[in-house]
Amino acid sequence: MKAIFLITRTRFAWSIAFFITIFPPLMLFAQRDLIVKKDSGEIRCKVLKATATKYWYAYINPANHVLKSTIIKSEVDTVVYNKFAADLINHKLFGSTAVTSLTEADNPPKAWQFTFALGLNVGNVLEFNSPSGPDKKSFSATTSVDLGLNYVKDQSRFSVTNEVHWTLAIQKAGFTNTSHLQRATDDLSTLHDFSISFTKKKKWNFNIIAKTNTSVFTIFDGDFFKDYNNLGRTQAFLNPYEVIISPGIKFQPDKYFRISISPYSFSLYGLTNQQIANTGNYTQTFDTNNNYDLFVYKQLGAEVNLWYDRKFKKWLDIQYRLGLSSDYFTKLANNGLMNGLFISKFRVFKNVSLSHRAILKGDFSSSPFKPYYNQTILLGYSKSF
Repeated sequence: MKAIFLITRTRFAWSIAFFITIFPPLMLFAQRDLIVKKDSGEIRCKVLKATATKYWYAYINPANHVLKSTIIKSEVDTVVYNKFAADLINHKLFGSTAVTSLTEADNPPKAWQFTFALGLNVGNVLEFNSPSGPDKKSFSATTSVDLGLNYVKDQSRFSVTNEVHWTLAIQKAGFTNTSHLQRATDDLSTLHDFSISFTKKKKWNFNIIAKTNTSVFTIFDGDFFKDYNNLGRTQAFLNPYEVIISPGIKFQPDKYFRISISPYSFSLYGLTNQQIANTGNYTQTFDTNNNYDLFVYKQLGAEVNLWYDRKFKKWLDIQYRLGLSSDYFTKLANNGLMNGLFISKFRVFKNVSLSHRAILKGDFSSSPFKPYYNQTILLGYSKSF
């Protein structure tokens, strides 16, 4: 019995030695590819996908289970594809096609990113025979459209941000023929940022910001969509319009926050319809025919723009914009404008979210300073392409 035990133990020891020689500890837990970490650690695996910031890979754990994991690129020194001659195990997660190069494995985000978001809020009050006052019959609706077309590429120092934000709010005080549908808000604004970075790290950039504002629908006296008072149009698309140009320097310490400082900016303000201009609501100077000017050029001075975009996992997406300008060409202090848009989206389920939308505007030359604030809560649908 003792001799048999010694023989068995010897064979077992040789088997262990042979197994370790052929399959060292690293090979026991992985496939053909090898990820070498910056701390000298190694992961034998099958690289499934790579983005600009992360690797997805499959591996075998000590319990011989096939698992999937990720590692951020900042922790990786190199990736060697087909480092090993053969796979140790076959599994559907590994797939049958080996990755032969980083170009094939890498699946970076598209350089051009298009985003679309639509929000809607509907309100209705209907009250009959109220003991505290007259009957109430009202209807209101607010809708928002947010579009984005951005260009960002790792190898390129050039980037572009294009945004379109439109808010339309309507209301109706009653359900009689004399109660007409009215415009509460019709605000179409765009933002464009053309940027060239000084270095590949893209922290410091030269940029040009262009912001535009106008409305979409033709509006008549009384904020109606038809000329019930026979007093003509008071507002329409590009009547009025404003374009603000701000060249400057942009600092971007991370992918979430951007601050742009422009020592000089100017405004292009005008209308395309003389009838609307002659209402006197938009320009205060006159042309040679004694009509209100259709175009006004104005120097605005310095401008600071702050942007913050961030996603917190899958439940919160924020998009904040704040612009501060100072008109030092006409006044030395207590002047300038503030314009902010703050969008917070709380995810309900896939592509559907509850959106809080706030607008903040103010004129620092007014005394006392009373900024305008407007907020809307909408149920919306959003999608990225």
